[in-house]
Amino acid sequence: MRFARFESLNFLLLDETRRKRLRVAFIWKGPDDAQPRRYRESTGLDDTRENRRIWRPKLAQMERELILTNCGTAGTFDPSRWFPRVASLAPAVTRVETVGDFARRYLEELKGMPQVSELTRAQYEVLFKKHIFPAKLAEVPLAELDDGHIKIWLGELLERKLASGKTLQASTVNKILARVRTMVTVAWERRAFPRAINPMDLVENVRMKGREPNPFTPDELLAILSVCEGQQRALYITLALTALRPSEALGLFREHVDFKRGLILVRQQLRDDGTVDERLKTERSRREVKMFEPVRAALSGLAPQNWLRSKFVFANSRGGPLNERTQGDHPWRRAIARAGLEYRPLYMLRHTYTSLMLSAGKPAQWVAHQLGHVGIKKIDEVYGRWRNTPADERLELEALFQAIRMLPVRAAKSRPNLPKSSPSAEGENPEAAESA
Repeated sequence: MRFARFESLNFLLLDETRRKRLRVAFIWKGPDDAQPRRYRESTGLDDTRENRRIWRPKLAQMERELILTNCGTAGTFDPSRWFPRVASLAPAVTRVETVGDFARRYLEELKGMPQVSELTRAQYEVLFKKHIFPAKLAEVPLAELDDGHIKIWLGELLERKLASGKTLQASTVNKILARVRTMVTVAWERRAFPRAINPMDLVENVRMKGREPNPFTPDELLAILSVCEGQQRALYITLALTALRPSEALGLFREHVDFKRGLILVRQQLRDDGTVDERLKTERSRREVKMFEPVRAALSGLAPQNWLRSKFVFANSRGGPLNERTQGDHPWRRAIARAGLEYRPLYMLRHTYTSLMLSAGKPAQWVAHQLGHVGIKKIDEVYGRWRNTPADERLELEALFQAIRMLPVRAAKSRPNLPKSSPSAEGENPEAAESA
């Protein structure tokens, strides 16, 4: 649908000479209209190719503003800028744009941003419909928005009861807040409200309980690997010894595994819908990760099984990619149960990698690079206790790698009595180690 277009008006002069005048038809909700309707106004020019060329930039600007303001229903659109001689279209007072109005306009703008995938835009839309549009925050005039409005809305969000009777987790609330933070920052940069400080700079994330990760110890990792076999074991070894996110590991193509240099090239990730996306979580996520010997052996063992029938390193029976949600559910839960361990999500293998490398004395900056982090700030905050491992208690990575190599090819039915992976773990109570 065209929001604004050229039209030609035919008329006769007094001497019966036929003339054509150039006019513009546009859809707009005027001050007295119940809903948007089509207006037709003359440009005051003859309808010629030259006059259309002159007027075309104005027409394009009109259409952009009509789209952004939803024909004047979600913001101010002033037709008198283009038709000043028309009294009926003199500047009129339109309703004040609210946070909800801007949120709707922002969703429309996301459609025109090539760097934003359709999946991401759909996630924004679902989030706004659930948590922004029904809230009182949506009714706040955008020009009056301050950090107090955001904090009140956050409080309402934290108290809201779900259908299950539970409240939203702090991590979920922070994800919602991150989207609102981006939207409000865009409005502030456009000077939608007259403040020197972005109100979102005064709003902190909700404090999360139990932020400290609970990674698997070396012996727990061995127990998990011992009750798996084949591709499942190879996947867990890769996740625990490469710092790849599950989506990054499942999105690996064969050409991303460089056996010659001993590196894994992180260049893409697998989305929930099974599509491969070259846009990673952050710019630093595009990286080259060291491939330790157990990972090299595990991926080499997959070559005869997968690589002749699929471009994916980890593939299903039809040659397509494995699904992250599926892999993190039944097979992972069964492995944890057989190993006799407390359940922790599949993503915890990434935390396990970090704790293993720091416990082995690897430099924090190197670990940060392998993880795809910008710096070591997060490592200091979250993994401090592993980074400060005394030299005489450090993990011997080669001992762990040797224990992985000695695992039977076939999976054990339950957790076997495994040898300790490092001298420092001898005689240690696993439960005490986990709670330390």
